[in-house]
Amino acid sequence: MKALIVDDDTATVDMICDSVDWERLGIQQVEKAYNIHQAKAVLESAVMDIVISDIEMPQGSGLELLEWMRENGKDSEFLLLTCHEDFSYASRALRLDAAEYLTKPFNPAVMETVLLKVIHRARDKQALKQSSKRGEWLSSNEKKNYLSFFNELLGGYAMWDREKIRREIAGRQLIIDPEGCFRLVISRVVNYEQAEEQMGRNLLEFFLLGLCSEVLLGEIENRHTLYYQDGKGKLFVTVCGGESEEDMRGRCEDLIEKCEAYIHVPVTCCISSPVQAEALAETKERLGRCISENVAFYRKVFTEEEAVEKVAESDTALDLKDLDMWLKEHDRRRILGYLKDVLSEKERNRVLNEHALFLIKQELLQMDYAYLLQNGIQAAKLFHDEISVKLLERATQSSVDMIRWANYLLERTFSYEDEVKKSATIIGRIEEYIRGHYAEDISRNEIAKVFFLTPEYLAKLYKKKTGVSIKNAVIEVRIEKAKELLAREDIRISDVAGMVGFDNFSYFSTLFKKYTGITPKEYKTNQQQIHLNS
Repeated sequence: MKALIVDDDTATVDMICDSVDWERLGIQQVEKAYNIHQAKAVLESAVMDIVISDIEMPQGSGLELLEWMRENGKDSEFLLLTCHEDFSYASRALRLDAAEYLTKPFNPAVMETVLLKVIHRARDKQALKQSSKRGEWLSSNEKKNYLSFFNELLGGYAMWDREKIRREIAGRQLIIDPEGCFRLVISRVVNYEQAEEQMGRNLLEFFLLGLCSEVLLGEIENRHTLYYQDGKGKLFVTVCGGESEEDMRGRCEDLIEKCEAYIHVPVTCCISSPVQAEALAETKERLGRCISENVAFYRKVFTEEEAVEKVAESDTALDLKDLDMWLKEHDRRRILGYLKDVLSEKERNRVLNEHALFLIKQELLQMDYAYLLQNGIQAAKLFHDEISVKLLERATQSSVDMIRWANYLLERTFSYEDEVKKSATIIGRIEEYIRGHYAEDISRNEIAKVFFLTPEYLAKLYKKKTGVSIKNAVIEVRIEKAKELLAREDIRISDVAGMVGFDNFSYFSTLFKKYTGITPKEYKTNQQQIHLNS
Protein backbone atom coordinates (compact mmCIF):
# COMPACT_ATOMS: atom_id res chain seq x y z
CA MET A 1 0.00 0.00 0.00
CA LYS A 2 1.03 3.63 -0.61
CA ALA A 3 0.49 6.76 1.47
CA LEU A 4 0.77 10.49 0.79
CA ILE A 5 1.40 13.11 3.52
CA VAL A 6 0.32 16.68 2.77
CA ASP A 7 1.16 19.58 5.10
CA ASP A 8 2.71 23.03 4.61
CA ASP A 9 4.70 22.51 7.82
CA THR A 10 7.79 20.45 6.90
CA ALA A 11 8.42 19.58 10.56
CA THR A 12 4.98 17.96 10.81
CA VAL A 13 5.55 15.96 7.61
CA ASP A 14 8.94 14.75 8.84
CA MET A 15 7.54 13.91 12.29
CA ILE A 16 4.79 11.75 10.77
CA CYS A 17 7.23 10.04 8.42
CA ASP A 18 9.76 9.27 11.16
CA SER A 19 7.45 8.34 14.04
CA VAL A 20 5.11 5.89 12.30
CA ASP A 21 6.21 2.28 11.74
CA TRP A 22 4.98 2.12 8.14
CA GLU A 23 6.35 -1.36 7.47
CA ARG A 24 4.49 -2.71 10.47
CA LEU A 25 1.26 -1.23 9.08
CA GLY A 26 1.87 -2.78 5.65
CA ILE A 27 2.59 0.51 3.84
CA GLN A 28 5.57 0.14 1.49
CA GLN A 29 5.79 3.64 0.00
CA VAL A 30 5.31 7.10 1.58
CA GLU A 31 5.23 10.27 -0.55
CA LYS A 32 5.38 13.91 0.66
CA ALA A 33 3.72 17.13 -0.52
CA TYR A 34 3.81 20.60 1.03
CA ASN A 35 0.74 22.14 -0.66
CA ILE A 36 -2.28 20.87 -2.57
CA HIS A 37 -0.67 21.61 -5.95
CA GLN A 38 2.17 19.22 -5.19
CA ALA A 39 -0.35 16.73 -3.78
CA LYS A 40 -2.43 16.83 -6.98
CA ALA A 41 0.70 16.18 -9.05
CA VAL A 42 1.52 13.10 -6.96
CA LEU A 43 -2.06 11.81 -7.15
CA GLU A 44 -2.18 12.27 -10.91
CA SER A 45 1.00 10.26 -11.40
CA ALA A 46 0.28 7.38 -9.01
CA VAL A 47 -2.52 5.72 -7.06
CA MET A 48 -2.29 6.46 -3.33
CA ASP A 49 -4.21 4.18 -0.98
CA ILE A 50 -4.16 6.69 1.88
CA VAL A 51 -3.82 10.49 1.96
CA ILE A 52 -2.97 12.24 5.24
CA SER A 53 -3.59 15.97 4.89
CA ASP A 54 -3.67 19.09 7.04
CA ILE A 55 -6.91 21.06 6.73
CA GLU A 56 -5.60 24.61 6.82
CA MET A 57 -2.80 25.40 4.34
CA PRO A 58 -1.94 28.73 2.68
CA GLN A 59 -2.35 27.57 -0.92
CA GLY A 60 -5.53 25.55 -0.43
CA SER A 61 -7.22 23.54 2.31
CA GLY A 62 -7.23 19.82 2.85
CA LEU A 63 -10.98 19.80 2.24
CA GLU A 64 -10.42 21.39 -1.17
CA LEU A 65 -7.93 18.63 -1.96
CA LEU A 66 -10.43 16.00 -0.83
CA GLU A 67 -13.18 17.56 -2.93
CA TRP A 68 -10.88 17.62 -6.00
CA MET A 69 -10.04 13.94 -5.47
CA ARG A 70 -13.68 12.89 -5.30
CA GLU A 71 -14.58 14.96 -8.37
CA ASN A 72 -11.79 13.21 -10.29
CA GLY A 73 -12.81 9.71 -9.21
CA LYS A 74 -9.94 9.13 -6.79
CA ASP A 75 -11.29 7.06 -3.89
CA SER A 76 -8.18 6.99 -1.68
CA GLU A 77 -8.85 6.88 2.04
CA PHE A 78 -8.46 10.36 3.49
CA LEU A 79 -7.22 11.25 7.00
CA LEU A 80 -7.60 14.92 7.95
CA LEU A 81 -5.34 16.71 10.45
CA THR A 82 -6.64 19.76 12.33
CA CYS A 83 -5.57 22.06 15.15
CA HIS A 84 -9.19 22.57 16.22
CA GLU A 85 -10.67 20.53 19.07
CA ASP A 86 -14.10 21.51 17.79
CA PHE A 87 -14.08 19.89 14.36
CA SER A 88 -16.36 22.25 12.47
CA TYR A 89 -15.60 20.65 9.12
CA ALA A 90 -17.20 17.31 10.04
CA SER A 91 -20.35 17.47 7.92
CA ARG A 92 -18.49 18.46 4.76
CA ALA A 93 -15.75 15.89 5.39
CA LEU A 94 -18.32 13.12 5.90
CA ARG A 95 -20.13 14.11 2.73
CA LEU A 96 -16.83 13.72 0.86
CA ASP A 97 -16.25 10.31 2.50
CA ALA A 98 -13.28 11.20 4.71
CA ALA A 99 -12.24 8.18 6.76
CA GLU A 100 -11.05 9.91 9.96
CA TYR A 101 -9.64 13.11 11.45
CA LEU A 102 -7.00 13.70 14.08
CA THR A 103 -6.29 16.79 16.17
CA LYS A 104 -2.80 18.25 16.58
CA PRO A 105 -0.58 17.71 18.45
CA PHE A 106 -1.09 13.97 18.27
CA ASN A 107 0.48 10.98 19.96
CA PRO A 108 2.37 8.69 17.50
CA ALA A 109 0.69 5.64 19.01
CA VAL A 110 -2.73 7.20 18.42
CA MET A 111 -1.68 8.18 14.88
CA GLU A 112 -0.77 4.54 14.17
CA THR A 113 -4.09 3.39 15.58
CA VAL A 114 -6.01 5.80 13.36
CA LEU A 115 -3.96 4.74 10.35
CA LEU A 116 -4.63 1.08 11.14
CA LYS A 117 -8.36 1.81 11.23
CA VAL A 118 -8.09 3.61 7.86
CA ILE A 119 -6.08 0.71 6.41
CA HIS A 120 -8.78 -1.75 7.51
CA ARG A 121 -11.36 0.37 5.74
CA ALA A 122 -9.25 0.47 2.58
CA ARG A 123 -8.77 -3.30 2.61
CA ASP A 124 -12.48 -3.92 3.15
CA LYS A 125 -13.27 -1.79 0.11
CA GLN A 126 -10.69 -3.64 -1.98
CA ALA A 127 -12.07 -7.00 -0.89
CA LEU A 128 -15.60 -6.01 -1.88
CA LYS A 129 -14.37 -4.90 -5.30
CA GLN A 130 -12.43 -8.09 -5.93
CA SER A 131 -15.13 -10.66 -5.28
CA SER A 132 -18.38 -11.44 -3.53
CA LYS A 133 -17.98 -15.23 -3.51
CA ARG A 134 -18.34 -16.78 -0.06
CA GLY A 135 -14.95 -18.49 0.02
CA GLU A 136 -13.07 -15.36 -0.97
CA TRP A 137 -15.28 -13.27 1.34
CA LEU A 138 -14.24 -15.48 4.26
CA SER A 139 -10.61 -15.07 3.31
CA SER A 140 -10.72 -11.28 3.05
CA ASN A 141 -12.86 -10.90 6.19
CA GLU A 142 -10.84 -13.16 8.45
CA LYS A 143 -10.91 -10.69 11.32
CA LYS A 144 -14.71 -10.38 11.33
CA ASN A 145 -15.05 -14.15 11.06
CA TYR A 146 -12.91 -14.81 14.13
CA LEU A 147 -14.58 -12.07 16.16
CA SER A 148 -18.03 -13.34 15.21
CA PHE A 149 -17.10 -16.83 16.39
CA PHE A 150 -15.73 -15.64 19.74
CA ASN A 151 -18.64 -13.26 20.25
CA GLU A 152 -21.14 -16.10 19.91
CA LEU A 153 -19.04 -18.47 21.99
CA LEU A 154 -18.40 -16.02 24.85
CA GLY A 155 -21.90 -14.56 24.69
CA GLY A 156 -23.40 -17.87 25.75
CA TYR A 157 -26.29 -17.39 23.33
CA ALA A 158 -26.54 -21.20 23.09
CA MET A 159 -24.88 -24.16 24.77
CA TRP A 160 -21.84 -25.10 22.72
CA ASP A 161 -20.37 -28.53 23.41
CA ARG A 162 -17.09 -29.78 21.99
CA GLU A 163 -18.68 -31.19 18.85
CA LYS A 164 -20.60 -27.99 18.14
CA ILE A 165 -17.37 -26.01 18.50
CA ARG A 166 -15.55 -28.33 16.08
CA ARG A 167 -18.29 -27.87 13.47
CA GLU A 168 -18.27 -24.08 13.84
CA ILE A 169 -14.48 -23.87 13.54
CA ALA A 170 -14.48 -26.07 10.42
CA GLY A 171 -17.42 -24.28 8.81
CA ARG A 172 -15.88 -20.84 9.36
CA GLN A 173 -12.43 -22.07 8.22
CA LEU A 174 -10.76 -20.87 11.41
CA ILE A 175 -7.30 -21.91 12.59
CA ILE A 176 -8.26 -22.81 16.15
CA ASP A 177 -7.55 -26.04 18.04
CA PRO A 178 -10.89 -27.14 19.53
CA GLU A 179 -9.02 -29.48 21.90
CA GLY A 180 -6.63 -26.79 23.16
CA CYS A 181 -6.66 -24.77 26.35
CA PHE A 182 -7.35 -21.05 26.48
CA ARG A 183 -6.87 -18.21 28.94
CA LEU A 184 -9.14 -15.20 29.08
CA VAL A 185 -7.77 -11.79 29.99
CA ILE A 186 -10.29 -9.12 30.95
CA SER A 187 -8.88 -5.59 30.82
CA ARG A 188 -11.10 -3.10 32.62
CA VAL A 189 -10.81 0.60 31.77
CA VAL A 190 -12.33 3.27 34.02
CA ASN A 191 -12.08 7.08 34.24
CA TYR A 192 -11.73 7.25 30.47
CA GLU A 193 -13.97 10.31 29.87
CA GLN A 194 -11.16 12.73 29.05
CA ALA A 195 -9.55 10.35 26.55
CA GLU A 196 -12.96 9.68 25.00
CA GLU A 197 -13.59 13.41 24.66
CA GLN A 198 -10.25 13.94 22.93
CA MET A 199 -10.32 10.90 20.65
CA GLY A 200 -14.02 10.17 20.27
CA ARG A 201 -15.71 7.05 21.60
CA ASN A 202 -15.25 4.89 18.48
CA LEU A 203 -11.58 5.72 18.04
CA LEU A 204 -10.82 5.14 21.73
CA GLU A 205 -12.46 1.72 21.63
CA PHE A 206 -10.66 0.85 18.39
CA PHE A 207 -7.36 1.96 19.93
CA LEU A 208 -7.86 -0.19 23.04
CA LEU A 209 -9.00 -3.20 21.04
CA GLY A 210 -5.89 -2.93 18.87
CA LEU A 211 -3.58 -2.39 21.83
CA CYS A 212 -4.97 -5.44 23.67
CA SER A 213 -4.48 -7.54 20.55
CA GLU A 214 -0.94 -6.30 19.89
CA VAL A 215 0.37 -6.41 23.45
CA LEU A 216 -1.36 -9.56 24.70
CA LEU A 217 -1.15 -11.61 21.50
CA GLY A 218 1.43 -9.91 19.30
CA GLU A 219 -1.13 -9.39 16.53
CA ILE A 220 -1.67 -6.06 14.78
CA GLU A 221 -4.96 -7.28 13.28
CA ASN A 222 -7.42 -7.81 16.14
CA ARG A 223 -9.11 -11.18 15.88
CA HIS A 224 -9.38 -12.24 19.52
CA THR A 225 -10.47 -9.23 21.61
CA LEU A 226 -14.11 -8.25 22.20
CA TYR A 227 -15.48 -5.08 23.76
CA TYR A 228 -18.23 -4.88 26.39
CA GLN A 229 -19.56 -2.01 28.52
CA ASP A 230 -20.30 -2.64 32.18
CA GLY A 231 -21.87 -0.28 34.69
CA LYS A 232 -18.67 1.61 35.52
CA GLY A 233 -16.18 1.00 32.75
CA LYS A 234 -15.18 -0.62 29.50
CA LEU A 235 -14.27 -4.31 29.43
CA PHE A 236 -11.94 -5.76 26.77
CA VAL A 237 -11.99 -9.56 26.74
CA THR A 238 -9.04 -11.21 24.98
CA VAL A 239 -9.01 -14.92 24.14
CA CYS A 240 -5.41 -16.11 24.54
CA GLY A 241 -3.76 -19.46 24.01
CA GLY A 242 -2.25 -21.69 26.65
CA GLU A 243 0.60 -19.33 27.57
CA SER A 244 2.00 -19.54 31.08
CA GLU A 245 0.62 -17.36 33.84
CA GLU A 246 3.99 -15.64 34.23
CA ASP A 247 4.10 -14.79 30.53
CA MET A 248 0.53 -13.43 30.52
CA ARG A 249 1.18 -11.40 33.67
CA GLY A 250 4.14 -9.71 31.99
CA ARG A 251 2.09 -8.86 28.91
CA CYS A 252 -0.72 -7.45 31.04
CA GLU A 253 1.73 -5.24 32.94
CA ASP A 254 3.01 -3.97 29.60
CA LEU A 255 -0.58 -3.21 28.51
CA ILE A 256 -1.26 -1.24 31.71
CA GLU A 257 1.93 0.82 31.23
CA LYS A 258 1.17 1.58 27.57
CA CYS A 259 -2.41 2.69 28.27
CA GLU A 260 -1.17 5.04 30.97
CA ALA A 261 1.63 6.41 28.78
CA TYR A 262 -0.35 6.81 25.54
CA ILE A 263 -3.83 7.94 26.61
CA HIS A 264 -3.60 8.35 30.41
CA VAL A 265 -6.33 5.87 31.32
CA PRO A 266 -6.09 3.36 34.20
CA VAL A 267 -6.39 -0.33 33.30
CA THR A 268 -6.82 -3.38 35.53
CA CYS A 269 -6.26 -6.90 34.18
CA CYS A 270 -7.60 -10.23 35.43
CA ILE A 271 -6.23 -13.51 34.04
CA SER A 272 -8.23 -16.73 34.05
CA SER A 273 -6.98 -20.24 34.64
CA PRO A 274 -6.57 -22.38 31.49
CA VAL A 275 -9.95 -23.72 30.32
CA GLN A 276 -11.40 -25.65 27.39
CA ALA A 277 -13.28 -23.75 24.68
CA GLU A 278 -16.72 -24.84 25.90
CA ALA A 279 -16.01 -23.24 29.31
CA LEU A 280 -15.10 -19.79 27.94
CA ALA A 281 -18.57 -18.24 28.31
CA GLU A 282 -18.84 -19.21 31.98
CA THR A 283 -15.24 -18.08 32.56
CA LYS A 284 -15.97 -14.67 31.04
CA GLU A 285 -18.92 -14.11 33.38
CA ARG A 286 -16.91 -15.24 36.40
CA LEU A 287 -13.93 -13.06 35.48
CA GLY A 288 -16.20 -10.07 34.87
CA ARG A 289 -17.57 -10.28 38.41
CA CYS A 290 -14.07 -10.85 39.73
CA ILE A 291 -12.57 -7.73 38.19
CA SER A 292 -15.56 -5.59 39.16
CA GLU A 293 -15.54 -6.59 42.81
CA ASN A 294 -11.84 -6.86 43.61
CA VAL A 295 -10.89 -3.21 43.61
CA ALA A 296 -7.74 -3.86 45.66
CA PHE A 297 -6.08 -4.75 42.35
CA TYR A 298 -6.86 -1.40 40.71
CA ARG A 299 -4.25 -0.67 37.98
CA LYS A 300 -2.68 -4.08 38.65
CA VAL A 301 -2.70 -7.61 37.26
CA PHE A 302 -4.25 -10.47 39.20
CA THR A 303 -5.55 -13.98 38.63
CA GLU A 304 -8.77 -15.69 39.64
CA GLU A 305 -6.93 -17.49 42.42
CA GLU A 306 -5.85 -14.18 43.94
CA ALA A 307 -9.40 -12.83 44.08
CA VAL A 308 -11.10 -12.62 47.47
CA GLU A 309 -14.56 -13.13 48.92
CA LYS A 310 -16.80 -10.18 49.76
CA VAL A 311 -16.57 -8.52 53.15
CA ALA A 312 -19.38 -9.66 55.42
CA GLU A 313 -22.46 -7.45 55.57
CA SER A 314 -21.92 -6.83 59.29
CA ASP A 315 -18.33 -5.60 58.90
CA THR A 316 -17.90 -2.14 60.43
CA ALA A 317 -15.75 -0.12 58.10
CA LEU A 318 -14.80 3.01 60.07
CA ASP A 319 -14.33 4.38 63.59
CA LEU A 320 -17.08 7.00 63.46
CA LYS A 321 -16.35 8.43 66.90
CA ASP A 322 -12.89 9.74 65.94
CA LEU A 323 -14.09 10.80 62.50
CA ASP A 324 -16.93 12.81 63.95
CA MET A 325 -14.52 14.59 66.30
CA TRP A 326 -12.11 15.44 63.46
CA LEU A 327 -15.02 16.57 61.30
CA LYS A 328 -16.11 19.07 63.94
CA GLU A 329 -12.52 20.29 64.15
CA HIS A 330 -12.31 20.67 60.35
CA ASP A 331 -9.24 18.43 60.45
CA ARG A 332 -9.30 17.16 56.87
CA ARG A 333 -5.69 15.94 57.03
CA ARG A 334 -6.37 13.53 59.91
CA ILE A 335 -9.59 12.24 58.34
CA LEU A 336 -7.91 11.48 55.01
CA GLY A 337 -4.86 10.03 56.75
CA TYR A 338 -7.05 7.70 58.79
CA LEU A 339 -9.02 6.70 55.68
CA LYS A 340 -5.80 5.91 53.77
CA ASP A 341 -4.63 3.72 56.68
CA VAL A 342 -7.94 1.82 56.71
CA LEU A 343 -7.80 1.21 52.96
CA SER A 344 -4.15 0.16 53.05
CA GLU A 345 -4.83 -2.33 55.84
CA LYS A 346 -7.75 -3.84 53.97
CA GLU A 347 -5.57 -4.14 50.86
CA ARG A 348 -2.82 -5.91 52.82
CA ASN A 349 -5.35 -8.30 54.33
CA ARG A 350 -6.96 -8.89 50.92
CA VAL A 351 -10.37 -7.75 52.15
CA LEU A 352 -10.74 -4.61 50.05
CA ASN A 353 -13.39 -5.01 47.39
CA GLU A 354 -16.33 -3.11 45.97
CA HIS A 355 -18.58 -4.04 48.90
CA ALA A 356 -16.04 -2.81 51.45
CA LEU A 357 -15.72 0.51 49.61
CA PHE A 358 -19.51 0.78 49.46
CA LEU A 359 -19.71 0.43 53.26
CA ILE A 360 -17.03 3.09 53.73
CA LYS A 361 -18.78 5.44 51.32
CA GLN A 362 -22.13 5.03 53.08
CA GLU A 363 -20.65 5.64 56.53
CA LEU A 364 -18.82 8.77 55.36
CA LEU A 365 -21.98 10.09 53.71
CA GLN A 366 -24.15 9.48 56.77
CA MET A 367 -21.60 11.11 59.07
CA ASP A 368 -21.14 14.16 56.83
CA TYR A 369 -24.86 14.62 56.14
CA ALA A 370 -25.69 14.45 59.85
CA TYR A 371 -22.96 16.99 60.63
CA LEU A 372 -24.21 19.42 57.98
CA LEU A 373 -27.82 19.05 59.07
CA GLN A 374 -26.80 20.00 62.61
CA ASN A 375 -25.43 23.20 61.09
CA GLY A 376 -28.62 23.89 59.12
CA ILE A 377 -27.22 22.84 55.72
CA GLN A 378 -29.13 20.53 53.36
CA ALA A 379 -26.37 18.16 52.29
CA ALA A 380 -28.25 16.30 49.56
CA LYS A 381 -28.66 19.50 47.55
CA LEU A 382 -25.16 20.79 48.32
CA PHE A 383 -23.63 17.68 46.72
CA HIS A 384 -25.83 17.61 43.65
CA ASP A 385 -23.25 19.36 41.43
CA GLU A 386 -21.70 17.50 38.48
CA ILE A 387 -18.30 16.94 40.12
CA SER A 388 -19.83 15.56 43.33
CA VAL A 389 -22.06 13.16 41.43
CA LYS A 390 -19.22 11.91 39.22
CA LEU A 391 -16.77 11.40 42.08
CA LEU A 392 -19.44 9.68 44.18
CA GLU A 393 -20.17 7.23 41.37
CA ARG A 394 -16.47 6.41 41.06
CA ALA A 395 -15.79 6.11 44.79
CA THR A 396 -16.23 2.32 44.87
CA GLN A 397 -13.97 1.70 41.88
CA SER A 398 -10.70 1.86 43.82
CA SER A 399 -9.03 3.17 46.96
CA VAL A 400 -7.64 6.05 44.86
CA ASP A 401 -11.14 7.06 43.75
CA MET A 402 -12.40 6.73 47.33
CA ILE A 403 -9.74 9.14 48.65
CA ARG A 404 -10.39 11.56 45.78
CA TRP A 405 -14.14 11.60 46.52
CA ALA A 406 -13.66 11.90 50.31
CA ASN A 407 -11.29 14.82 49.82
CA TYR A 408 -13.82 16.65 47.64
CA LEU A 409 -16.63 15.84 50.09
CA LEU A 410 -14.70 17.39 52.98
CA GLU A 411 -13.47 20.36 50.99
CA ARG A 412 -16.98 21.27 49.86
CA THR A 413 -18.41 20.65 53.34
CA PHE A 414 -15.92 22.89 55.12
CA SER A 415 -15.85 25.65 52.51
CA TYR A 416 -19.63 25.98 52.38
CA GLU A 417 -19.95 25.83 56.16
CA ASP A 418 -17.35 28.61 56.42
CA GLU A 419 -19.28 30.65 53.86
CA VAL A 420 -22.49 30.27 55.84
CA LYS A 421 -20.70 31.30 59.02
CA LYS A 422 -19.47 34.43 57.27
CA SER A 423 -23.04 35.68 57.45
CA ALA A 424 -22.31 38.92 55.60
CA THR A 425 -21.48 36.91 52.50
CA ILE A 426 -24.48 34.59 52.66
CA ILE A 427 -26.88 37.40 53.66
CA GLY A 428 -25.69 39.44 50.71
CA ARG A 429 -26.28 36.52 48.35
CA ILE A 430 -29.76 35.93 49.80
CA GLU A 431 -30.71 39.57 49.32
CA GLU A 432 -29.33 39.55 45.80
CA TYR A 433 -31.43 36.47 45.07
CA ILE A 434 -34.57 38.17 46.42
CA ARG A 435 -33.93 41.23 44.26
CA GLY A 436 -33.55 39.03 41.20
CA HIS A 437 -36.63 36.85 41.85
CA TYR A 438 -39.09 39.10 43.70
CA ALA A 439 -41.69 38.74 40.91
CA GLU A 440 -41.74 34.95 41.33
CA ASP A 441 -43.61 32.87 43.87
CA ILE A 442 -40.68 32.70 46.30
CA SER A 443 -40.96 31.75 49.93
CA ARG A 444 -38.68 30.86 52.81
CA ASN A 445 -38.65 27.24 51.64
CA GLU A 446 -37.75 28.13 48.06
CA ILE A 447 -34.89 30.41 49.10
CA ALA A 448 -33.56 27.78 51.54
CA LYS A 449 -33.33 25.23 48.70
CA VAL A 450 -31.25 27.61 46.61
CA PHE A 451 -28.68 28.05 49.39
CA PHE A 452 -28.69 24.40 50.57
CA LEU A 453 -30.00 25.45 54.00
CA THR A 454 -32.90 24.20 56.07
CA PRO A 455 -35.80 26.72 56.09
CA GLU A 456 -35.59 27.04 59.88
CA TYR A 457 -31.87 27.77 59.87
CA LEU A 458 -32.24 30.26 57.01
CA ALA A 459 -34.96 32.18 58.86
CA LYS A 460 -33.01 32.20 62.10
CA LEU A 461 -29.76 33.31 60.44
CA TYR A 462 -31.36 36.08 58.38
CA LYS A 463 -33.42 37.48 61.26
CA LYS A 464 -30.39 37.44 63.56
CA LYS A 465 -28.18 39.38 61.13
CA THR A 466 -30.73 41.82 59.66
CA GLY A 467 -33.48 42.12 62.27
CA VAL A 468 -36.02 41.40 59.52
CA SER A 469 -37.80 38.16 58.70
CA ILE A 470 -37.34 36.58 55.28
CA LYS A 471 -41.03 37.09 54.55
CA ASN A 472 -40.86 40.80 55.31
CA ALA A 473 -37.63 41.16 53.35
CA VAL A 474 -39.37 39.82 50.26
CA ILE A 475 -42.38 42.11 50.82
CA GLU A 476 -40.13 45.17 51.24
CA VAL A 477 -38.35 44.49 47.95
CA ARG A 478 -41.70 44.00 46.19
CA ILE A 479 -43.09 47.26 47.62
CA GLU A 480 -40.00 49.19 46.49
CA LYS A 481 -40.30 47.72 42.98
CA ALA A 482 -44.04 48.53 43.00
CA LYS A 483 -43.26 52.17 43.82
CA GLU A 484 -40.90 52.33 40.83
CA LEU A 485 -43.59 50.93 38.52
CA LEU A 486 -46.37 53.18 39.88
CA ALA A 487 -44.24 56.21 39.08
CA ARG A 488 -44.38 55.31 35.38
CA GLU A 489 -47.22 56.69 33.27
CA ASP A 490 -47.33 53.71 30.88
CA ILE A 491 -48.23 51.12 33.55
CA ARG A 492 -51.72 50.73 35.03
CA ILE A 493 -52.22 50.32 38.77
CA SER A 494 -54.08 47.02 38.25
CA ASP A 495 -51.05 45.51 36.48
CA VAL A 496 -48.47 46.37 39.12
CA ALA A 497 -49.50 43.72 41.66
CA GLY A 498 -48.83 40.85 39.29
CA MET A 499 -45.57 42.42 38.09
CA VAL A 500 -44.10 42.38 41.60
CA GLY A 501 -45.25 38.89 42.61
CA PHE A 502 -48.73 39.38 44.13
CA ASP A 503 -51.58 37.38 42.63
CA ASN A 504 -54.22 39.28 44.64
CA PHE A 505 -54.60 43.04 44.08
CA SER A 506 -56.55 43.58 47.30
CA TYR A 507 -53.77 41.95 49.37
CA PHE A 508 -51.17 43.99 47.49
CA SER A 509 -53.07 47.22 48.14
CA THR A 510 -53.37 46.42 51.86
CA LEU A 511 -49.65 45.68 52.22
CA PHE A 512 -48.69 48.73 50.15
CA LYS A 513 -50.64 51.03 52.46
CA LYS A 514 -49.17 49.30 55.51
CA TYR A 515 -45.61 49.95 54.34
CA THR A 516 -46.10 53.41 52.74
CA GLY A 517 -49.06 54.90 54.59
CA ILE A 518 -51.07 55.46 51.37
CA THR A 519 -52.85 53.33 48.75
CA PRO A 520 -51.26 52.48 45.37
CA LYS A 521 -53.73 54.85 43.67
CA GLU A 522 -52.82 57.72 45.99
CA TYR A 523 -49.11 57.04 45.45
CA LYS A 524 -49.50 57.09 41.68
CA THR A 525 -51.50 60.35 41.83
CA ASN A 526 -48.82 61.94 44.00
CA GLN A 527 -46.09 60.86 41.60
CA GLN A 528 -47.98 62.28 38.64
CA GLN A 529 -48.39 65.59 40.45
CA ILE A 530 -44.68 65.70 41.28
CA HIS A 531 -43.90 65.04 37.65
CA LEU A 532 -46.19 67.89 36.47
CA ASN A 533 -44.70 70.32 38.94
CA SER A 534 -41.18 69.48 37.87
